[in-house]
Amino acid sequence: MIIKKNKPIVIFLVAGGLLVFLHGVGALRPAENLLLFLTKPFLARFYQDGVALNGSYEAAQNKEDLEKKVSDLTATVAQLTVADSRCAETVEENKRLRETLQFLNVNNFQAVVANIIARETTAADNYDLIINRGSRDGLRSGLGVVSAEGVIVGQVVEVKDATAKICLTTSPRCQLAAAIQNQDKTQGITDGDLGLTVRMNYIPQLDQIAPGDTVVTSGLGGGIPRGLIIGKVTQVQNASNEVWQSATIEPLVNLNSLTVVSVIIP
Repeated sequence: MIIKKNKPIVIFLVAGGLLVFLHGVGALRPAENLLLFLTKPFLARFYQDGVALNGSYEAAQNKEDLEKKVSDLTATVAQLTVADSRCAETVEENKRLRETLQFLNVNNFQAVVANIIARETTAADNYDLIINRGSRDGLRSGLGVVSAEGVIVGQVVEVKDATAKICLTTSPRCQLAAAIQNQDKTQGITDGDLGLTVRMNYIPQLDQIAPGDTVVTSGLGGGIPRGLIIGKVTQVQNASNEVWQSATIEPLVNLNSLTVVSVIIP
């Protein structure tokens, strides 16, 4: 019974030993060469597929690593861009504040410095600014508002506790008592023109006005000091059969780029 149970094992061991003996003496070499010749294409194919599979894995791994590096670098660039932008804004704000303080000190003006927190576009081409100062800071309607360079850019038209609304000089119905620095010392009222320029109407025909003349506040009315620059004359509209002439005035600062202003307290 034991021999029958172990018979397959014995046969396997005998066959294995016989194959080892025949391989050792070279008797199986022709058969081995034939088998190698028949399987060589398949082995080569398996080897190539293995190399390609390994290369694909490495490529996928490299791609994943590169994508992670690109993502990390993109995040770093974004952080540096934000930091650089904040630094530039701080530098520009400090520059404007220094210019504002210099202007106020030179002219001995009392003023409240304010940041622009909003812009409003209303009907009839009115462009208004909202600042972060109000009645509790001493502001009231009718006060003049200047840029860091000292150019008047508008006046206060509405005041709340912590905020105030400013009409820009280019807005219709934002009127200022003005004077032209010409030989006749022409005086009049400026008004905004379509939110783009400033106009001075009802100028006597005999007054000599020319492009390049400087227009300043006249000080009449008491709310705005005399001598604040409004802009320069760019065009003069007159006709021989008209009683009055008018002038187009270009502001000396870009009103769209304002971020910090000062409200003059007379």
